[in-house]
Amino acid sequence: MSVRCDEHGMSNETFVCVHVANSIRDGVACGFVYTSLNPDEEPCAYCKDCDAMLSANGGEWTEALEAKADIKLLCFGCFLKGAQLNGVLH
Repeated sequence: MSVRCDEHGMSNETFVCVHVANSIRDGVACGFVYTSLNPDEEPCAYCKDCDAMLSANGGEWTEALEAKADIKLLCFGCFLKGAQLNGVLH
């Protein structure tokens, strides 16, 4: 699906934890564990802290982990900004 972004216009949707979304806004890296950088594969990403919580839970999302991650919808352009901020893209 597509989403409209004030900065990037119409773009594919992505999903990130609230910490990644905040890091893009604040410009402070927090880690960027992602599924894909291909906009057609519904990319998602979460921060190093959410990754640690997920790993400690055997890789299974629970309602409590989902509440802490507080997943946000971003356009693909903003997703790439998060990847760049966290050193995934140069």
